[in-house]
Amino acid sequence: MRTIANSYRVPVGMALLTSIVAITTSLARADETSAARTTSSDIILFEMRDVGRTTHVKYTLQIKGKLTTPATTGTTDWDLTSSANFEFDQRRFPSDSAGPSALRAIRRFQAAETSSLVGKDHKNTVSLPTQSRLIHVHGGEFQLIQLSPEVRLTRPQVDLLQFPCDPLAVTGLLPVRNLKDKSEKWNADSWVVPMLSGIDASVSQSASCTLKSYSDTEAVIVFDCQGTGAITGSPTEVSLKGEMILDLKESLIRRLKATMTEKRGPGTVSPGLDVTAEIQWTQDLASPAVPLPDMLPEQLPAERQLLLTLVTPWRVLLLHDRNWHIFHETSELVMLRRLHNGALLAQCNIATAPLMPPGKFTSESDYLLEVERAVKERGGRVTESVVTPDQNGWRIHHVQATGEANKKTLVWDYFLCTTKAGEQVSLVFSHASEDDTVFQGVTEQMLKSLTIRSSRPKVPLPR
Repeated sequence: MRTIANSYRVPVGMALLTSIVAITTSLARADETSAARTTSSDIILFEMRDVGRTTHVKYTLQIKGKLTTPATTGTTDWDLTSSANFEFDQRRFPSDSAGPSALRAIRRFQAAETSSLVGKDHKNTVSLPTQSRLIHVHGGEFQLIQLSPEVRLTRPQVDLLQFPCDPLAVTGLLPVRNLKDKSEKWNADSWVVPMLSGIDASVSQSASCTLKSYSDTEAVIVFDCQGTGAITGSPTEVSLKGEMILDLKESLIRRLKATMTEKRGPGTVSPGLDVTAEIQWTQDLASPAVPLPDMLPEQLPAERQLLLTLVTPWRVLLLHDRNWHIFHETSELVMLRRLHNGALLAQCNIATAPLMPPGKFTSESDYLLEVERAVKERGGRVTESVVTPDQNGWRIHHVQATGEANKKTLVWDYFLCTTKAGEQVSLVFSHASEDDTVFQGVTEQMLKSLTIRSSRPKVPLPR
């Protein structure tokens, strides 16, 4: 993300001092823990957050099951198989915070790719581009917040990086207290199961953990987690069971193997799912140590830093916040849906408009007539028409209309955006008037970010 690179720079002397302090603190904690093991019968299980060491993670995911989509006669079930492969180096950073806010790391990915097959013919592959493989990770309320300090990510890339049983989230399954003996069970904090499974609006959760075996060198921990709530607005039930191996000498989770089952209902953004996922990963000390940045801001990134890039099938680019999700995409149309607290808040349809000669545009009367015809079919009426002659090089004609549906007043905001070269793009936003306050400023942010790139995408989107 180009806009924040400078804010992450610190004087070399300060970076070195911080690194030395962090390493000294970690070594002291390790010595104290070792002494505690020899002088007390308590069992202490933790993973060290040591800025002085780098680990190497290899992660695989295999998914099989059914995917459900809407159909004219109800719904249609499709066979689904999917696989994912991640490999990255990671450096964890200590924090004065507790809970999910204590999760802080920098990663550099060597591999990050997922491939899915729906039915017999529908294939899809998403991978992380080379220029986006340095990732900063912060713990959010329920999910990890991930961004690149060098380039803005896209929605598919952010979704790709949210994989189940992330090694950072798994540390939440370790007990926050000393265990009195090997048979003692413990639970996890309320944020852990949602972060492990991808639930972004939690209703209920539970996590039961116990020691399967314990020796001087390692502890094998088994866990049984259950969660209900919503994922991108779709109701879901998740079960997660597995085991992990904690290296006691290195204070490092070395291995994890888990099975996750999910039953997700069709929602406003994502299809229904009835799947089983097999998850495995290993984590070892990187040898030789891989160079990674030794500083990560303590505070969470600002909203501006978290904006995502929307790459349309044409030459148009824009930025949007992370509440927008891609619902439908063809070579003619991109449809976004916006969630708020797990519920549908708004929709945005983006499409090309007729190409005009340089310096020309669709007349105000013609565009106004076009909008009037569109909203009349839905029982609506135009309430406002305003032209901004030049906003960052774009001429923007805004037409607002209102109508009634399901006992609610709907608001439609039509924007015809024209460049000086005559290229035109249409953005149509819709939301309920009762959500005006929550929706305020959203259209302005997206319109101000409109840009034209030099060429179209090399790979055409399906029609």
